[in-house]
Amino acid sequence: MLLFLDVISPLPEFLVIEDNKVILHRKIIDNESDKLSDNIFQAFIGLNKDLNLIQNLEKIVITIGPGSYTSLRVGAAFVSGLHILKDIHLCSFSISDIINFKLNINNKNSSGFYLESANEQKFFCYLEKNNKIMYSKIENGSFIIPNQIDTIFYNISKLNLEIKKIKQYKFSFAEELLKNHSKLNFQKNEILKPIYISNNKVLN
Repeated sequence: MLLFLDVISPLPEFLVIEDNKVILHRKIIDNESDKLSDNIFQAFIGLNKDLNLIQNLEKIVITIGPGSYTSLRVGAAFVSGLHILKDIHLCSFSISDIINFKLNINNKNSSGFYLESANEQKFFCYLEKNNKIMYSKIENGSFIIPNQIDTIFYNISKLNLEIKKIKQYKFSFAEELLKNHSKLNFQKNEILKPIYISNNKVLN
């Protein structure tokens, strides 16, 4: 069994996957006012009770950002503890993986990704021409879409734009994981480095 923990989305969730199919899907919190730290252990205990997960777990995947600092920190600590306890393979899953999976040579510099996370935090990511990922935290509605962007992928809701020519499509971390599981790099000595964005710079 593979355990997937998404802590980027506003409502973090567990998915249990077997034979590349989701066999159990459970939200960790019911609304954004709940605290992930208060609920993650109880949610996992429920999974373990339903599926004997601790005995059957073979791999873990966690989203590492960008996203809410608190959610990423809690998720990374929880998964690291489980990883050490079970001594099993771990894989971090970030927006850079989504970019590699979804974009081809024709649209990799003209597409952007709009992410909504916990605590009403919002981020925009895209590739520069040198293939460096640029991260922007959207605050006070002051963000300007780069000129080359003509397509936006979003995880929760569309980015509110006055520019009508930009196409927007929804994507799911879980769906991308299932479609691209064979491309992920699982390791036993994985060190998680969540992507925290401050002043549009990555802080680890």
